[in-house]
Amino acid sequence: MGYCGVVEVQSLEDALGATCGRPSKARCSDCGVAVCAAHTEPCVSCREIFCSSCMSFHQARHAHPAVPAGRARASQRTA
Repeated sequence: MGYCGVVEVQSLEDALGATCGRPSKARCSDCGVAVCAAHTEPCVSCREIFCSSCMSFHQARHAHPAVPAGRARASQRTA
């Protein structure tokens, strides 16, 4: 499949970084970069594979805002 394309940096001064270079085992479901076992992040909700960067954005899609109990009841009342 190729090699991991995740860019690793050592510090803030390392502007360019370097690709990981380990053998890849999957592709990120969002950006399509090849990822190795160390950089693979599986989503427990939908079982798709993501790189670390895309996983944080993907998790926000599964989050459901809590609805206060009082508001839920108020919307169900009829006049």
